Amino acid sequence: MTRGRLAPSKLLLAQLAVALASVLALRMKWSSIHDVVVAIDHGDVLFADFVNHYYPTVRDGLREGAPAGGFFYPAAFAAMLSPLALVGPTAAKVLWGLVQLACLGYVATTLVQAAAPRRPLLALLGTALTVTSIPILHNLKWGQVSLPILAAAGGAFVLRARGGNNVPAALLAIAAGIKGYPLVFLGWFVARREGRFVARASAACIVTLVVLPALVMGPVHAFFFQRVSTGAVIGAADGVLRDFNSQYAPAVLGRYQGGWDATSTDIRAMGELGAMAALVVVAALVLVVATSHAPRIAERRELLAFVLVACTVPFWLRTSWSHYFVHLPLAQVLLAAMLADRDRDSASPRARGRDALVLLLLVAPSVLLSNVLGLFATEGWWYYANAGSLFFANALVLLACACVVVDAHVMHAVSASRSASARR
Repeated sequence: MTRGRLAPSKLLLAQLAVALASVLALRMKWSSIHDVVVAIDHGDVLFADFVNHYYPTVRDGLREGAPAGGFFYPAAFAAMLSPLALVGPTAAKVLWGLVQLACLGYVATTLVQAAAPRRPLLALLGTALTVTSIPILHNLKWGQVSLPILAAAGGAFVLRARGGNNVPAALLAIAAGIKGYPLVFLGWFVARREGRFVARASAACIVTLVVLPALVMGPVHAFFFQRVSTGAVIGAADGVLRDFNSQYAPAVLGRYQGGWDATSTDIRAMGELGAMAALVVVAALVLVVATSHAPRIAERRELLAFVLVACTVPFWLRTSWSHYFVHLPLAQVLLAAMLADRDRDSASPRARGRDALVLLLLVAPSVLLSNVLGLFATEGWWYYANAGSLFFANALVLLACACVVVDAHVMHAVSASRSASARR
């Protein structure tokens, strides 16, 4: 993908055109929205999680009663959805659809542009990959929250990189209020020693997670609501390990052993230890990204960190449903841009060869596994999900990130050492 300049408005229009073309291409396989809903996972109801869990929770008011069955979310998320109780189910579903499309548009254009600055062709490819991404389509099918979380948390990292304070903190708080687990993204700012921003974002999260539901539901009922929701999550934790949709690392390993119940205790322990080891490695990479002075890392430091933290999910979160991997297209574009941006005039043939291998052996297979092409190559959703396709796509992204980060950091250290020696 060659470097180039394109006016932001023209690039945006081109991205929207690519998004429309991608939708039309999908229609060659699926002639209707219903066909998409049926082909991706089980069930035939569009926005089934919204219809069955989100809207019923807020429909009758939040100052009494418990969350609807299957509502595994913070009380803050119910409080955020409370205005939808003012309209009927059809109008609420339409409004939720508009929220989903707005988040998709932001991710497929603005965030993709941030991942591939100065490379409009790669940004256009990123838009196409986003629209045809299995995790994105899975999120849209269920009307899930991973896409809004990606838009909020990813936007927070991009705006923070541009010097923002209040808006990034608010966006992180919104992401945490929706699901809870995005609180892990605060770890990056701790690693960067951005104490003031951490305090600001933490205060915003407290407002979202504690103050907002207390105001909407009343303090006593908000506590009751959260206790019931948390209990439901804990109660479902073991069952998740037996679900073929889970991309949690030990669960994927168990399926290759004949299922979770057929997996020996030793194999389960090995899977959990492997997941912990992966988290340690990622933490080390995050620290390198936080402290490295290598230009290739510094230019996209925040987005690279966002991708690394997002990729940890299947190593500690038992659900890890397919829609949790909505970050993959953004990660793949970011890696392709970093590999393409190496200074070709000064880079050695060996360095260019390493870049080509990472792109060919890690990034490209990850794209295939997480795109509709990967689903089309299987016999259907059960085979695709049961094989852990998205777990492996995510693992390939992590390996590619490790290669890029270590290479950039080491090469910069070597160059700095040679320069220091020459000055002596």
